[in-house]
Amino acid sequence: MLEAKILAKVYSVMKRAGREIALIIGLLLLVQRADAELPRVGSILPTVTVQRGGEIILGVDGDRRQPWHASLLQSRPHLIIHVAGRLTAKQQLAPVLAQLSRAQWVNQQVVMTTIVDTDDSIWGSEPFVEHSILNSKKQSPSSHFVLDKSGVAAHQWHLQPESAAVIVTTGQGRVIFFQQAPFSAASINQLLSCLQQAIKSDLNSSFP
Repeated sequence: MLEAKILAKVYSVMKRAGREIALIIGLLLLVQRADAELPRVGSILPTVTVQRGGEIILGVDGDRRQPWHASLLQSRPHLIIHVAGRLTAKQQLAPVLAQLSRAQWVNQQVVMTTIVDTDDSIWGSEPFVEHSILNSKKQSPSSHFVLDKSGVAAHQWHLQPESAAVIVTTGQGRVIFFQQAPFSAASINQLLSCLQQAIKSDLNSSFP
């Protein structure tokens, strides 16, 4: 009888502690969610800094990584592609990349930044994802490639997991296009139109 009472007491304490732990975890998740801010058309792109991983920089002595800051996107129109380090997410981007490859003016007049969330990748595949991105950087050295090993950009911008997103900002960092997968033909046409708009606006501001 005494043992039963002791067990009941222990169970009651553990149950209460479990509720308190669940409450703490819930509050932490709410705080993290409050920090997240979805990019909104017409607003300045929420700031984010990628420390773990960072932008790939090529050099004569090999490649290196440096911290990347979204606040640096304040000089020219930018096309930002954010993609989870998964084949399925890359496949979601296929129609977008196909259209961009046909529009040569994009590479010539728009700064392109690709952020790969290696924190959102299949376990054990991260080294292969990094190798693939490094090859992409070597093939397109003028483009920017960022490895986000903590998933901070996806968290800060409140992006869907295991997915892809495209953002266009003006030279002042204002969002004029934001779309998460899937990408329809209409949304891709809108993307190209927004890029043209950003280029035109940038040229007009250069010649007052």
